[in-house]
Amino acid sequence: ARTGKAEQAMKGHVFRVSSVSFSADGMRLASGSFDNSIRVWDAITGLLLRAIDDAHGRHVRRVQFSPTDSRRLASVGYDGTLKQWDVDSGDMRWSVEGGLFAVFSPDGRTIATAIAPGTTDMFLVDAETGRVRLRMVGHQATVLCASFSVNGSKLASGYADGGCKVWDSSTGALLRTIWLGSLITSIAWGRDWVQ
Repeated sequence: ARTGKAEQAMKGHVFRVSSVSFSADGMRLASGSFDNSIRVWDAITGLLLRAIDDAHGRHVRRVQFSPTDSRRLASVGYDGTLKQWDVDSGDMRWSVEGGLFAVFSPDGRTIATAIAPGTTDMFLVDAETGRVRLRMVGHQATVLCASFSVNGSKLASGYADGGCKVWDSSTGALLRTIWLGSLITSIAWGRDWVQ
């Protein structure tokens, strides 16, 4: 990262890679691909550690490691499901509806997701069981992205109509709406924005 020079070339997917995620300890790198598979690599040596073929039956949209457990990986696919995997064994832990994104809370206990393109609702899923904990309703456009605040107490979401909403992540209460005027495809909190 200091020089911008490539240190590893990890080869194994046969179609383009749609998403990558480092594990919390920085030792693993997961990749999801349009070849319908997930690959988990040794981030230091570039060796393939785990291949999960046909993970969603269709293209893999996103992969995201838990911020607290380097064995747990969430993935969303074009089949409209959110899944969690044990990357050591390759076993799927659970599967629920949710096909746009997977965002872990900082403590790794909750995953934010949206069900499918066209949905205006966002869901908070228990990362251990896959059960829906909260449903956040309150917008007229498709929710495209989300991000937890640094302390996990709030969740920001971005929408196709240019709206950004801030939620209480424990109750699902809408706290604020901000209009930015154009499509929001990515959203993030600053490190010092804990309130």
